[in-house]
Amino acid sequence: MKIKGIFYTILSAVLFGVNPLLSKQIYTMGGNSVTLTFFRMMITAVTFWIVNAVWMHKDYSVSRDEFKKLFFCAQGYCLTPYLLWSSYNYLPSGMATTIHFVYPVLVLIGSIVFYHERLTRKKAVSCLFCVTGILCLCQADGTVSLMGFLLAFVSGIVYTLYILLLDHCGLVDMHPYKLSFWLSGIGTVEIFLIALETGKFTLGIAAAGWGLTVIFALSAGVIASTAFQLGTKYVGAQNASMLSTFEPLTSVIVGVIVYHEVMTGRTLTGIAAILLSVIVVSRPERTKK
Repeated sequence: MKIKGIFYTILSAVLFGVNPLLSKQIYTMGGNSVTLTFFRMMITAVTFWIVNAVWMHKDYSVSRDEFKKLFFCAQGYCLTPYLLWSSYNYLPSGMATTIHFVYPVLVLIGSIVFYHERLTRKKAVSCLFCVTGILCLCQADGTVSLMGFLLAFVSGIVYTLYILLLDHCGLVDMHPYKLSFWLSGIGTVEIFLIALETGKFTLGIAAAGWGLTVIFALSAGVIASTAFQLGTKYVGAQNASMLSTFEPLTSVIVGVIVYHEVMTGRTLTGIAAILLSVIVVSRPERTKK
């Protein structure tokens, strides 16, 4: 396993972990999940187009076969944030993120069932620590909204499909800027259609909200998503999904620092379990003599 793959995946997870803080701030300034998802996709696509036009000058054209793969992969890429951020309207962001994190287990199961990958002892132990950590970080107080639960859970399912397709259909070998450009471009069109259908698209966002929206799009779309794609390329879908548990860990730390939430023994246990999961999955495989 390459160290840079671990670094890219954890960087992605940390940046994604700040998403709830930024998105909820944008919501209070007039934004919503449809608008936020649309501008994340659009700003990301435009950014990588400008980077290529000004600096890289690479061929961004794709074949018909590549476009088919990109189209199917883009479904999970753009629907995941839309569904997850929509769940914030019904659930505390920490709980929604925890429910969403069913996907590391689903990626593990999907890799075994659909791609006949072997379940090693190391991955099984890491997955156990991962699930334990997520459950410990879950703060379920009171009644859980069924709609919020379904939105967060389905977001985990579609993200699983995105990771598996990304890893197994050859798209990870595409240049990361080109890949992000196409996924975001397709996502922009699809979210715009959803906006027209739902009628929830709005431009009535305060000036500070627009600034946060740009920061949000650059951190989540341009940096975090591209870093995750690179992480998946270097360490594989299973390892990348388990390393992504740094995302809820980051959300908890942000809650403690920004919102002065109490760090309980259960929270510390969850953090320790996630760190152990990362240590286990990061250890090199033993070679048989």
